[in-house]
Amino acid sequence: MADAVGDPWPEVLREALASTTQPVIGTHFRAAVTAAAAKRDLQFPPPAEPQLRFIQLIQRYPDTLSVLRRPGQDFLVVAAGRTDLFAKGLEGRLYGLRRDLFQAFSVIGYNRPFYDKNTDRVTWQKSGDPAPPTDSCVPIPPATQDSEVQLRRDFADALHDRPEVRTKLTLTLENALPLQAFSGAVRELELQKEWHTFRTERLVDKIERWARDNKIEWKDAWLTQGPSDHTWKQVVRVDSRVDAQVDALRVLLSGMDAADMQRVSIPLDLVLKAITSSRKH
Repeated sequence: MADAVGDPWPEVLREALASTTQPVIGTHFRAAVTAAAAKRDLQFPPPAEPQLRFIQLIQRYPDTLSVLRRPGQDFLVVAAGRTDLFAKGLEGRLYGLRRDLFQAFSVIGYNRPFYDKNTDRVTWQKSGDPAPPTDSCVPIPPATQDSEVQLRRDFADALHDRPEVRTKLTLTLENALPLQAFSGAVRELELQKEWHTFRTERLVDKIERWARDNKIEWKDAWLTQGPSDHTWKQVVRVDSRVDAQVDALRVLLSGMDAADMQRVSIPLDLVLKAITSSRKH
């Protein structure tokens, strides 16, 4: 919302955030807000709203700040438009994207993702299904093989201060199965956390641009806490399995001509399942 005429709180909140370039823990932010308010002879809660909670106050001003709620922990605050700072984490903690949005913007598939504004959820349109209602469903630009390879190339280039690592990662992208090969190299080089952070930051930027272009308000609930140290192995296994399936399907389809494709009459998810199953034997 725009600042209401005569409302002093947006300026108070901006002053409380002015001296930091990192996410601020809720209790620390409240102390900074209290100090900034006192300069203006304000107090919290306002006398007119004695039951108002602090989180309720700051959530009134999404044009001034963004809030990341963390179940079981204090929330985090950054200036509006700087949600990328959440992805960088605080004191070593990592952040990620809500699963349905992460898949919609990063997983290569043959169904088309749409964002339903009414439910705040991603829906997938299968080939041949009727188009979703345009007044509530916004198309999401699908990820492509080229865009995902380029993302990984950008990550490798960002490691210019480690030329041997950069070269090894870049070479994996010349592989017949580049996504799978890249995931394997990331595991071998123990770059999982760096890759997660880089990928999350790029996806946050991509989603922010998409939301702005489609006049969709950014929602802090789209961000989640990233995996803890003891869950990294599981995360890596899942990412690698998805990359392997995408590569395998691409190779399978690349060997088919138009006539072959017309003969395919089973759902592609079953093809993926068959490929995965065959590799276990």
